[in-house]
Amino acid sequence: MKFVDNSEAAKRELERAAIRGLIKASLLVEGHAVLLAPVDKGGLRDSIGYQVNESELVAYIGTNCEYAIYVEYGTGEFAEKGSGRKGGWVYKTPNGEVHFTYGMSPQPYLRPAFRKNQKAIRDILADCLRELGG
Repeated sequence: MKFVDNSEAAKRELERAAIRGLIKASLLVEGHAVLLAPVDKGGLRDSIGYQVNESELVAYIGTNCEYAIYVEYGTGEFAEKGSGRKGGWVYKTPNGEVHFTYGMSPQPYLRPAFRKNQKAIRDILADCLRELGG
């Protein structure tokens, strides 16, 4: 009888299954974040996406929209945990209009998209790994 070491092939198959699971779970969370994102002109919503780092088996869901953090956590006196500026401020829009504000309330979309889907994410990952067993 000859011993055959299939550990590298098994490791590659596990990694492929994990990557498939990460992609499926990322698509789920991304889709819910898009649905939850507040829409004015659609820039934030349209910028939401995911990226899977296959070498680290990690998925990132987010946006590169410059104001995304202010939407998620709020600003000024309405910011989460009271961490915003107090007393209000004046700002000028690109078209020259001047406004005064105390800030805006948080409108979370990324964190709820993840939190509401934690069980589904676990199920997706488990199913992808279970498929290896036949």
